[in-house]
Formats: sequence, C-alpha cells, structure tokens
Amino acid sequence: MASLSLPRVLQPRKTSLEQERENFEKCQSISIGKAINQIETPVKEKHVRSTIIGTFHEKGAQTFWVCALRLPLQDNRIVAWKFCHVLHKVLREGHQQVIPHSQRHRGAIEDLGKLWCHLREGYGKLIQCYTVLLITKLDFHRRNPRFPGNLQVTKEELESIGENDINNYFQMSVEMFDYMDEILNLQAAIFGSLNMSRSNSMMSSGQCRLAPLIPCIQDSTQLYDYCVKILFKLHASLPPDTLSGHRERFLKQFQELRQFYVNANTLQYFRNLIQIPLLPENPPNFLVQSDLRSYVTPVVILPPEDTVHQSDSESMVDGNLVDTSDTNSTTGDLVDLNHRNGSISPDVLAERDNLIEHLQQEISRLRAEIQRLILEHQRIVDQLNERIGELQVDLATKDSELLQERQLKEDLLQQTEAVSKLQENEKKSKTTEEKFQKLKEVYTKLREEHIQLIRTKADIDKQLISAKNVGETALRSKALAESKIQELVQEKSKAEESMQKSSNEMQAELVSLRQSQESAKSENQNLACKVEWLLGEKSSVESELQDLLSQKEDLDVRLRETEAKMKELETRLQQEKQDKLYKLLVTCISQAEEIVQKSIHEVDNPAISAVTCTPDYFRTLIEPVQTSLSGLGNSFQSFRSDSTGINKLVQDLINMAQLLSNYLLRGKTTSNTSPDIEFGEHIAEVCKMVGTSALSLLASIKDRNKVDEVAGNIVSVKARVSEVAGLIDKLTDTLKGDSAEMIGDLVESELAGMDKAIEEAAKRIEEMLSKSRAADSGLKLEVNEKILDSCTTLMQAIRVLVQKSRLLQAEIVAQGKGTASAKEFYKRNHQWTEGLISAAKAVGMGAKFLLTAADKVVSGQGKFEQLVVASQGIAASTAQLVVASRVKADRNSKNMTALSQASKGVTQATGGVVATAKSCSQMVEENEDLDMSGLSLHQAKRLEMESQVRVLELEASLDQERLKLSALRRQHYQLAGEVEGWDQESLQDLTQR
Repeated sequence: MASLSLPRVLQPRKTSLEQERENFEKCQSISIGKAINQIETPVKEKHVRSTIIGTFHEKGAQTFWVCALRLPLQDNRIVAWKFCHVLHKVLREGHQQVIPHSQRHRGAIEDLGKLWCHLREGYGKLIQCYTVLLITKLDFHRRNPRFPGNLQVTKEELESIGENDINNYFQMSVEMFDYMDEILNLQAAIFGSLNMSRSNSMMSSGQCRLAPLIPCIQDSTQLYDYCVKILFKLHASLPPDTLSGHRERFLKQFQELRQFYVNANTLQYFRNLIQIPLLPENPPNFLVQSDLRSYVTPVVILPPEDTVHQSDSESMVDGNLVDTSDTNSTTGDLVDLNHRNGSISPDVLAERDNLIEHLQQEISRLRAEIQRLILEHQRIVDQLNERIGELQVDLATKDSELLQERQLKEDLLQQTEAVSKLQENEKKSKTTEEKFQKLKEVYTKLREEHIQLIRTKADIDKQLISAKNVGETALRSKALAESKIQELVQEKSKAEESMQKSSNEMQAELVSLRQSQESAKSENQNLACKVEWLLGEKSSVESELQDLLSQKEDLDVRLRETEAKMKELETRLQQEKQDKLYKLLVTCISQAEEIVQKSIHEVDNPAISAVTCTPDYFRTLIEPVQTSLSGLGNSFQSFRSDSTGINKLVQDLINMAQLLSNYLLRGKTTSNTSPDIEFGEHIAEVCKMVGTSALSLLASIKDRNKVDEVAGNIVSVKARVSEVAGLIDKLTDTLKGDSAEMIGDLVESELAGMDKAIEEAAKRIEEMLSKSRAADSGLKLEVNEKILDSCTTLMQAIRVLVQKSRLLQAEIVAQGKGTASAKEFYKRNHQWTEGLISAAKAVGMGAKFLLTAADKVVSGQGKFEQLVVASQGIAASTAQLVVASRVKADRNSKNMTALSQASKGVTQATGGVVATAKSCSQMVEENEDLDMSGLSLHQAKRLEMESQVRVLELEASLDQERLKLSALRRQHYQLAGEVEGWDQESLQDLTQR
C-alpha cells in the first residue's frame, strides 16, 4: 500500500481572515520600512500616511510596534531618528488606541534614548531629546486621557476636563509647562546642530533634521493656547502672589517659543509645508482680565499637496466662464454697426452675459450652502466618534485594571503556597518559627487586600457593564446619524449632477453664442434678417431661462427639505440628551427619597428610644439644612434655564437628603431628652412632618408637571424645620433648670419605677398563666406553662437582684454622704448617678419588653426568638445595674457579694428562659411536621421550590438583621458613652478591683 505524506495531507488551509491579516501585516511592514530607512532624507508623507491608516484599520498600534521593534534602531542613528519622527506622527494622528498601546513600550523608548545619549555630537543628542519628548507626551496623555493625540479640544471640552476645579487647572498647567519645555529643548538642539547661515536647510541632510519640527510646532501651538486660557482662569480665582512662579515660567517659554517660530519662518523649507503663526511682541498680562478679550488664538495651517494644481484649474475654469472679452468686443462692433446703419436694436448679447453671470453666482452660493451642510454633518459624526473613542479608552483601562487584579491574585496564591511550605518546617528552629509568624501576618494583610480587590473588581465589572451599555447607545446613535448623512450625501450628489448638467448646457450655449457672433461679423450685409434671427434666439434663451429658474426652484425646495431634516435630527438628538439627563435626575431623586423615607421609618423605630442628643448640638444642624434647601432651589432654577447645571442639582439633592436624614434622626434622639413624654412625641411627629414635606418636594422635582410647585414646597420644608427649631428651644428652656438639683429625685423615681415595672410584669405573667390553664390544653398548655414558669423564675431573680441593689445603694449613700443629705451626695456624683438612672430605666424597659414578648408567644402571635432576645436584653440591663452599683461600692461589702450572687441567679434564669424557648420551639416544629403521604409529584416539587425560596429569603433577612443589629449596637455604645460617662477616679477604682 502506498504511504501518504502526512504533513502534506494534514497541512491546514488559511482562512480568508488569516490571509487578510497576513496581507495587512505585510503592507504595514513595507510602509514602515520605507518610512524608517537608513537614508538621510526627510520621511515621506505617503509612507507615514499608510502607517497611520493602518492603525485605524487595526484600531490600535500592535502591528506598528511589532514592525518597528524589528528595525535596527540601536545600530543606525538615522533609523532611530526617523523612528522617533514617525512615532510622533502616529501618536498625533493615529487611532485613539495608539497611545494606550504605546504606554507598554515606554521602556523601549527610554532605552533607545539612553543608548544614543553616549554619542555626544550629531544625532545622538537629538535622539535623546526626542525620546524624552515622546516619554513626556505619553505621561501627559496617561495623566489626562481625555486629551486626544493631536491635543485639539474645544473650549467646552477643556472646561469639562478641568471640571471647574482650580486644583485641576493648576496641576494641568504645570504638566503643560513640562511638555512645552521638552519641545523647546528639542527645537534648540535641532537648530544648534545646523550651521549659523542655515545654508543646509534645503539639503536632504538638513531637511531630515528639520522635518520633526512640524508636529512640534502643531503641539506647541495648542499647548500655548491652553496655557494662556488656564492662566487667565487661575488668576481669576487665586491671588497673584501664588501664581508668580507660573507667570515667570510662562514668560520664559513665551520668549523661546516666539524666537522658535521666527527662526522657522525664515527657513525656505517650511514655507510650502506649514503656515507658522507669529506670536505678539508682548505676552498677555494675566493680571488684567480684559486682555483675554484681545487674545487671538494662534492657528497652524497645513496646506494640502494638490492646492496649487487645484487653484490653477479653478482659475482656468473661472476664466472660461467669466471671460466675455470677445463677446463684449463683438457686441461693441455690432452696436457701432447699428449706429452706422441708423437702426435701433436691444443689446441682446450683453443681457445674455449678465444672465449667465447671475446664474453662475447662484450656483456658487448653492455649492457653498451644500458644503456648509456637509461640514455640519461631519462635525456631528466626529463628536459621536470622539464619544465612542472615550468609551473605548475607558473599556481598555478597565480591562488593564482587571488584568492587574488577576496578576495580583496569582502572586497572592504563590505567596500562600510559600507560607504553607514554611508551616511544615515550623518545628525545625526558633528562627524559622519567627519568620513564619512574620509571613503569617503578611498573608493576613494580603488576604484582606485580596478580598478588597475582589470587591473592587465587582464594582469595576458593574461600571464596565454600564460603560458597554452607554457605548451601545452611542453606536446606535452614530448609525442613525450616518444613515441620515448618507441620505443627505445622495441628495447632494443628485443636486450636483443637475447643476453640472445645467453648467454643460450653459457652456454649449456659450459656444453657440460665439458661433453666432462670428456669423454676425461675416454677414453684415444681411443685417435686417440677422436682427429677426436674434429676436428668435432671444425667445429661445428666455424659454431656457425659465427652465433654469424652475430647476433653481427645485434646488431651493430640496435645500429647504434638507434643512428641515437637519433641524429634525438636531431636535431629536437634543430630546434624547434631555431624556437621558432627566432619567439620571429621576434616579438621583429616587435615591434621595429612599434616604429620607428610611430616616422617617427610623424615627418610629423603638430601638433608638433610649438614644439621646443634646439640644445645643441639634441647633448646629439647623443652619446647614436651611442652606442646603436654598442651594437646592437655586440649582433647580439654573437647571430649568440650562440643562448643563444637572451636576450641581444632583450634588445639592444628595447633600440635602443626607443632611435632612441626619436632622430627622437627631431630632428624634433630642426629643428623648424631654421630661414630658407627650412633648417629646410631638417633636418626633413634627420631625416626621418635615420628612413628609421633603418627600413632597422631591416628588415635585421628579414630576415635570409639578415644577412650579418646587419653590412653594421648599418654603414649606423650611417652615417645618423652623417649627422643629422652635420646639427644641422650648425643650431647652424646660431643661435649663439645675439638673443636678433634680437628680436625687430622679434616682428615687427611677428606682421606684423599676420596682413597679417588675411587680407589674410578675403579676401580668401570673394572670397569663391562669388564663392559659383555663383556655388551653394539650401541647399548647404545656408550652405556655413552661414559657411562663421560666419567665416567672427570671422575674423573681430580677426582683432579688433589685432588692440587693437597693440595699447596696443605701450603703453607698450612707458611706459617702457624710453630714450631707442623700440629694447632696447624688449632686456631687451626678455622672455616676446618671449611669445608675440609665441602668434602672433599662431594667424597667427590659421587663416591659419581656412581658410583651411572653404575651405574644402565649397568644400565638409572636415568635420564640422574641422571647430569647427579650430575656437576653433584660439580663444585659441587670448587668449594667450591677456595674453601676459596683463602681462606688466597698470591695469588702457583704451587700456587694450578695448582689453578685443575685446577678449570677439572673444569668442562670436567663439561660433557663433561652433553653425553654428553644425546646418549646422544637416541640411545636415536631408537632407541625408536614404530612407528605398524600402529596403528588407536582405538589411535592412545588412545595420543595417554595421551601427553597423561603430558605433563601430567611438567609438574606438574617444577614440584613445582623448588619442592622451591629450598627444599632455601635450607635448605642457610642451614645451611651457620651451620655453616661463615668468619672475618672471611679473608673480607676473599678479597674484596680
């Protein structure tokens, strides 16, 4: 059997895409090789243009760098110099992704400059200066990615980049000064390498050095313009002394730049390649803002290569169309002949010439109008392309950040493996163990950083999704605009064809006119017949004129239709922009409403009923709230007049919502300090009314039909805020009395209230037990008895604790008051007394909460978890009472020992309640097991899915409640530390014991 050649059989065939890619790389390599060669001549523009077009075809600079790095850059100085020139042109005029791709090759550029800097003369110094300029350009675009490669931005885009922040403008001006310094250093080095007479400026060697100055002139003109505008902005906001360094640096660069332009203008080489602007003799005076009005932006003009030929051809066409010398002379001869013969006839030929000139002017005007429409459409397309480019840059930035995060993750995994190896050798020596401990600490830090980076990656993914959505929206808008522009281009081509046809007809008519003139010269004897022929010819011309006028009217109609379509397109784009801004505003208002609504709900939360805030601190919050409301009104009026003020409006909305939310919560906590409960509840209700008014205000801003109600709603919210301030002033007047004088009475009343609350709770539990025994039976009766018995045991233990606490309290007062009364003792130790009062309040509230929880559980409306929480809360309150009593007690006191034993009894009783609640809950769950014997397949599957959904909901609810509990505990501990501070001596005494 003949054997097959496997390599030949299995050889893969290239696809069309691979073949196209190979051809593209081959063409790019040829263009780059021709542009960057070893001949000391300037780089040819057509090869550079092919390279730039390749970056747009590839949408990047990967191929350019692959081909460029293969060149002998480190072997030949001419190749290195031309590489810098071509790279500068590609960065300026190439695709927008060229700059991000070139950032990865900064090291190669730096190494090239360091290599050639050792060549002190000729191109060595020039290559070093050029590489420093390229590195500076890459750094500038890395810090300011919104600047394109050619640095051309509008006034609005420059203000958007600066974000109306003086700090941003200050830093941007410094970076532009650095950029300008490197350009001036390069041009000084280039001119210094030429001889004094500039005799070699028209030689190939001199032109090879001078050619890179063209992109340098373009960059320096833009940088000079931006520096002038930014310095005027800085001087308008900052004192002149602060900017003295900026002025000195600008004046130095102004003189050098002006001399640079003068030197370049004197060279014949630049005259046909670039039109260089001349700077004024005196620099702008930044201390006088009126000089900005007289400032003229310098403009660099690059004439196209075919300008001369085009101007010549246009002059020839104009000469053929306008030159009527022969016609005039013929007409003069004809008129003279008429006069000589004594006959009178109209000047037909002159009238026809005037008509032709009029039509030519009308055609020129229509061409200019069509050209203006095309430029306007092109500007819109360029704006959309720029927006797409910005989104693509953001996308590339996010991808690079994601790649860095992945690399960091791999490094962390490697370090983790190293730590595990060190753990195996832990027992070898003491030195190894110490190193392991250090590495363990490092691993802990890295793990935390890794977790943080994972969270950051999630945020970046969200931002990337939003950026992709915006990019898709921009692409759809671009496609719509391009379709509209294509239609307009087709209509324009049709109009040009009709105008070309009319022009050809007029040229043919001119030829016939000239033939008629020649025949008129040769037929002077038959003048009468010729006059009749001319009259007939006139009628035909008038008919043709009517046709031309009708065609002109058709062109006018088409032009009006084009203008109407353009206006419709602009209106649609403006409406889409307004809709997007309004959606953004509605989203921000919804967030603000959620913030305010959450604060209103928190006012009714019983968890903050024990939190207090001083009226003096609350009064400091009134003025910021009023100021934020006024600022919101001004921002809304500015937004109605100009949609660009949406950023300020969003900032004021969020600021107002945050301040108002804090204001409502602080108002509730301040109301808790009121000795009159009804008055405190009234303050809380007014705070809720403030929040309701704020929600009405936000709703009126969100609804476009209620924008006229915004001002009235702002006034209403301010009035409510002022009403709360008045109530707080009344509360302050109520609390102005000597609180230390009342503190003794408060101690007695709070302790008495605590005893009363415990007695009522015990009686209420006995009543519930009696009702349950009379009404319930079976498992429910067993559960209720166990729950109420454990609660009764807990209340008895608390009652014993309270009795022991009263005995210890009397002992403390008897030992510390001396000859003074008990009130005087409380007055001297008011901070400790306030802590005791707070502990007594907490015990009373805990008893009520336990009673409520037990009632709900017995009646079947509550949960066993509520009972567990209530028992743990009352145990914590009693512990606070024990600590409050222990601070002033004698360490050898028998009453203190009895109080400690009673505290242990409360802890054991609390454990009993918790255990009883859990066992009863298990009994109820076992009794309520689902009977699955009669379930069908469909019913079992449905119940399984419902159970899974319920499990997920409960897990999510558990996580949320744990977060909320931790936040409430932190807030409680912070406020308790502010209100119930112990004196330093007591704390030291407690610490020693």
